[in-house]
Amino acid sequence: MAHTILVPTDLRVASLNTLKLALDFIEESNVRVVLMYAEYLDSSITDLLFYSRKSRVSNTVTDEFKEALEILRNRFEGKLLGNIVIERFHGYNSNALSNFVDAHKADSVFLPKSYQLVTSSKSFNPIPLISKLKLPINYMDWQSTPGNITEREQLTALFT
Repeated sequence: MAHTILVPTDLRVASLNTLKLALDFIEESNVRVVLMYAEYLDSSITDLLFYSRKSRVSNTVTDEFKEALEILRNRFEGKLLGNIVIERFHGYNSNALSNFVDAHKADSVFLPKSYQLVTSSKSFNPIPLISKLKLPINYMDWQSTPGNITEREQLTALFT
């Protein structure tokens, strides 16, 4: 039976350390991964009419992040069932998050212990909401990289 894990991300390479450690931690195979990016939904009618999840993901994700995901897919291809999926979460309360988790059939959550998700004016940190879920929560800790290094350097640091 497939095991689905939920990992919040800020779409930066450094945030993928949580996923890497989670996949190392999980002993079973057939793991589905949902990377959750929490952002505010635009309120303009024009933006809502022409909203496309696929184009929003492709416009936000950097080439380095895509490359890091591809490296993780290759490294853990024996464990992974299908692709690593990036899903946007637009809710503001625990009920919306519960619906999101139910829709993706997540069994457990993996959170960074010391890494702080970087937010922008359009995104928010979902960890306070996630901590209220009635799912098993696993905290993954690693040595955080300094904030002044580039995404390319973080990509290299991901595998050291």
